Amino acid sequence: MTVSSEGKRPILKRVCVIGLGLMGGSLALALRRSGVVEHIVGCGREALLRRAKEMGAIDSGLVDAAESVAECDFVFLCTPVETSIGLLARIAPMLRPSALVSDVGSTKNALATAAREIFGASAGERVLPGHPLAGSEVSGLEHASADLYTDCIWVLTPLDGEAGDELIASHRTLRAALEAIGARVIFSTPEEHDRTLAYTSHLPQMLSTALALTLEEAFGGGSPALEIHAGGLKSMLRLAGSDPVMWEQVAASNRANIAEALERLEGELRKLRESLGSVEFRKKFEQAKEFAKFVKQ
Repeated sequence: MTVSSEGKRPILKRVCVIGLGLMGGSLALALRRSGVVEHIVGCGREALLRRAKEMGAIDSGLVDAAESVAECDFVFLCTPVETSIGLLARIAPMLRPSALVSDVGSTKNALATAAREIFGASAGERVLPGHPLAGSEVSGLEHASADLYTDCIWVLTPLDGEAGDELIASHRTLRAALEAIGARVIFSTPEEHDRTLAYTSHLPQMLSTALALTLEEAFGGGSPALEIHAGGLKSMLRLAGSDPVMWEQVAASNRANIAEALERLEGELRKLRESLGSVEFRKKFEQAKEFAKFVKQ
């Protein structure tokens, strides 16, 4: 790793992006546009590698994950959570001693646990779990964009608990690279990240999915009744179009926290139902309206 003449912008010599879907493809494009990487190695299916090269996202590509990381300084696992855990074990023997692995998964504790099992006492130096709070209900390399991570919050969860000025050199370099592509980096622990995201990200997904299933049960697909709605319904159902495989893995890796969040939501829905036609109904709407002001866009 070298540093630009400004003394702030890192230059990553060789980066591997494993998983060339929406997240991985967008990361490669963003790194390319920012000018912080000398060589980007992509890892995925042959068809994706060809397309990624045509898009200018990668310089070279390999199908085999272990081979793709052999000479790289930084490795990004851009696959669903359980897939990333399996990949981490697979690539570990081929990693350079100084290489740093990060990921973009929606949960962090499961990967952190796996990293400690794989790398032992050196896990904190070898793996820095991350989660960009960006994405879309659509997926695939064809939707990738260099703008995906602009102004997004990117959570890093160091295994040794360091943050800010305490970061080791490779962690500081990764942070600087993420900031160079436009992300706003914040720090958390894997445990706190997963509990918070169960409420702020995973619960909205579950609510959207449950709403879609409720409408299907009430009206069935293609019913003329579904044409009678305002824009709010479409907004609420947007997340229901998300990738089922990804969310299956998210739910499995954060089961206890999501179950807790769903139980709280069920309790609020029950109270709301019981308040129908009473003075408590308006109070609940007023309370919710006031709280909504605290959620920043």
